[in-house]
Amino acid sequence: MEKTLYFMKKLLSITCVALIVAALSSCKKTYVTNVVPNQTYFVTVSASSWVQTTDGKSDSVSIKAPAIDTFFDKYGATLVYFSFFSGVYEQIPEVYNNVAYSYIHYPGNLVLYAQPPGGGTPVKPTSDITVKLVLVQSN
Repeated sequence: MEKTLYFMKKLLSITCVALIVAALSSCKKTYVTNVVPNQTYFVTVSASSWVQTTDGKSDSVSIKAPAIDTFFDKYGATLVYFSFFSGVYEQIPEVYNNVAYSYIHYPGNLVLYAQPPGGGTPVKPTSDITVKLVLVQSN
């Protein structure tokens, strides 16, 4: 009986090892090598280019962005950063110097907005702003 028990344990151990090896060898790694690079654009928006919107609640400026086509507008991601002084970029939307900055985009255009965070009379930016537009493509 001991020999039978020893044989059964040995057979069970070999079977378990064989199952583990079979399960692990069937794993397949897939490598994705089709990486689409992001695009970055820099634009300087002068303080004088901001105009009041028709509702009078904010100031805006439109920037032509041909890279934002219909496909990108639907499937890509648009990130906007402002630099109020050299070398430091802050992501929009943001409140800076009591002005709330935001943006929208649609095919061919990026529209920037500046308005008071609590409502009231809009205050135009008083200095030029460097805009960094980062377009992140997606499949």
